[in-house]
Amino acid sequence: MTNKRINGPILLAASVALVAFGPVAAPASAQTPLQAPEVTFAGTAPGTVTATLHNPNDTGRCWAEAGVGPENNHRFFGNSAPESLAGPGQTVTTTLEGLEPGTTISARGGCFDDTSTGGMPFSEPVTVTVP
Repeated sequence: MTNKRINGPILLAASVALVAFGPVAAPASAQTPLQAPEVTFAGTAPGTVTATLHNPNDTGRCWAEAGVGPENNHRFFGNSAPESLAGPGQTVTTTLEGLEPGTTISARGGCFDDTSTGGMPFSEPVTVTVP
């Protein structure tokens, strides 16, 4: 028997997407696994990092997230508000504010689709210095 753990923050993001937008149905012919989002991160103001996030998929929602502080506390850009999620083919810009200037965060993007067989792909994590 294999013991699988569900990542709490990922489950939260998926739940937010489902509550905000409802299930995303894929066309019957679509069996393509999800791709990771195209995402860039930049320090844009003191204590603020901005993510520009593109969902390259025909279905699903994508978000940006970060590990913050020495404990690597998990935070979602835009507080997981519906407008911070990129729908199919969409690009959104969202921020993570209230960060300690001069510190670094580990940031990445992820996508979720309850109809996909491809799991939840993530972009490669990047380290961003907070201005």
